Amino acid sequence: MARCKLRDCTVAIDGRCLEGRKEDCPNLLPDDLPDATAAQLSDAFGESGSTVRRYPPTEALYAGLPLEIAEARELSGRARAIVIALTGMAESGKTSLLARLHQMFQAGPVGGYDFAGSRTLPRFEELNWLATIESGVGSPTMEKSSRKYDNSFLHYTVRHHLDGCEPVDILLNDISGETYPEAIAAESVCEQLFCLRRADHLALVVDGEAIDDRNRRHDHCAKAQNFVQRVLQTGQLGKQTALHLIITKLDVLNREDHKAENDAAATRLEADFVAQFEPRVAKIHLWRLAARPLDCSRPTEETVAALFAIWVGTTYRYTNTDARRPAPVEHARDFCRFGM
Repeated sequence: MARCKLRDCTVAIDGRCLEGRKEDCPNLLPDDLPDATAAQLSDAFGESGSTVRRYPPTEALYAGLPLEIAEARELSGRARAIVIALTGMAESGKTSLLARLHQMFQAGPVGGYDFAGSRTLPRFEELNWLATIESGVGSPTMEKSSRKYDNSFLHYTVRHHLDGCEPVDILLNDISGETYPEAIAAESVCEQLFCLRRADHLALVVDGEAIDDRNRRHDHCAKAQNFVQRVLQTGQLGKQTALHLIITKLDVLNREDHKAENDAAATRLEADFVAQFEPRVAKIHLWRLAARPLDCSRPTEETVAALFAIWVGTTYRYTNTDARRPAPVEHARDFCRFGM
């Protein structure tokens, strides 16, 4: 017996076509069509015979933009997350450091950690674009950090190569260079940098090119120390946070004509940081690197990898300071053990 695509047609029961077309009706199905296929075709049409589009279930994809605080909080709620706040003057090299880190992951593991995903991968690609030949620019450059991202995060998920290690979510907060001097000048501005209070690591980036310039050196180094003083004053930095002093543009610092003087100035700044702040933070780390050298030298990828390994592998906010391992369960806070 002939069958019809239309649900209300009784042609298969009494031979009467709903539209009166009989054998030439376009809605009739061949006799040899499987029942399952006939049912699917029938579901694709409404009662009037007009086509009803039925789409498969869709899955929401991440936009790739930096994560807002609420999104980061949701992400960190599922497992331990490491928060790194990067700050420094405009054009000090923060974005170049993030871009170099992303490029290193494209070549393989970084600091013993494998790339395991990212919700902000398109944003990392944007940071790198103006430093690529494909962009068509005459010389490599970097996009400046925007104020609108002062309280947002770039995201990585990484996994250590050791067996049994849990994946770790990394949230990177890049504070605009325009906000940096304003936070030094006004406590109210500094307090609006909400991410600093949660940071496991505060990375203060100092421009090596400014140290090389005798006219800018004193002011630039003084601002670095003043910023740390400010976040200590507001309580956003303390014994729960590791402090990293990162002197960038090592290729400029190592210029033959100024190398000895620049090295002395950088060493003096590092010594001042240790003397002033070591008793007041969890730990101080000192770094000198070149993420995007312009003198044809190689970037200091080993130093960047070592820096990243410390960022990911340590935290001073928990009893278990190895961030690769899950935090121990506190039974008093575990409702499953209530009454035991």
